[in-house]
Amino acid sequence: MSKTALVISGGGSKGAFAVGVLKYMAATPKIQFDTLCGTSTGSLIIPLAAIGEINLLEKLYTTHVTSDIVITGNVINRFAGKDTYSLFDAQPLAQLIKKTFTDNMYQSILDTAKGLYLTTVCLQTGRITYFTTSDLPMTSPEYDVIRIQDASTFRRAMFASSCQPVFMPPYNVIESQSLQYVDGGLREYAPVDLAIDTGATEIYAILLSPEKPETDDHVFKSPFEILQQTMDWFTMDVAVNDLRMPKYVNRSLQYLKAVKTKMKEAGIKNKEIEAFFDVPFDNPFLGKSDLKLHIIRPEKPLNGGPGGLTFDPSEMKKMVAYGEETARKYFESL
Repeated sequence: MSKTALVISGGGSKGAFAVGVLKYMAATPKIQFDTLCGTSTGSLIIPLAAIGEINLLEKLYTTHVTSDIVITGNVINRFAGKDTYSLFDAQPLAQLIKKTFTDNMYQSILDTAKGLYLTTVCLQTGRITYFTTSDLPMTSPEYDVIRIQDASTFRRAMFASSCQPVFMPPYNVIESQSLQYVDGGLREYAPVDLAIDTGATEIYAILLSPEKPETDDHVFKSPFEILQQTMDWFTMDVAVNDLRMPKYVNRSLQYLKAVKTKMKEAGIKNKEIEAFFDVPFDNPFLGKSDLKLHIIRPEKPLNGGPGGLTFDPSEMKKMVAYGEETARKYFESL
């Protein structure tokens, strides 16, 4: 049975672009997703996308200012203080998540029977950790998957996935444990590989950075600017790696399919052809089928400041409109 997945990358306030894409998709193609995977701001978007709350998404991403998400003042005092884990205070975001994602909304998400995956990284293990609503989460030696047990853990996982390390605090998603989790973008910008592992054969990946970032002549004069810019470049490198493997696997599958076609044209029977490729313990493509990968991303850098930590309603409204226009162009080109 084929499955369709939605993947949304990290990017803070740049998530407004993804909201615009979803707004267009909800009105036109009407694509139904079985699996939804998000990193950072993507983890905040996919729960509402799963239940079709596009209007609420647009409101959230076009009416809040930076102080509604993080408190950026008193950095020096915070840095010098005891038990301070970040440069910014992210309690406003925690309160916004608690207010928006109620217990009833969590139940509505469960009722859809869609599998949601929220991407984090555990500071103690360094491993990518997905918190999921899926009743049948997969296992992998490459990452950890934890089944969400209640609405409180769901909200805590969303918050942890959104917390950029250093700027925002690590978080104990499971209160009975001491493990701390941070923004999944530290190791995975867009969880496309995860979507493939869940069995998705068609994936719509909304990325919040252009394929080729622009350069400018801005002179960086503060440690905070340099740190934010460094993290942005690091994120872009992670994004390239996240897409490289799915593209490689797809090209390999297409190549193997072409080889089998040539063998058949040469008179070799299907049973014999399959026997040649039947190496179950060494076949990395076993059980995989051709993947339809749709990548929807901006052609130019989005506003929102380094790390997407600047929330300006007027700019985010423009990003929503830009997302709609980009989606329209993409789907009309298919």
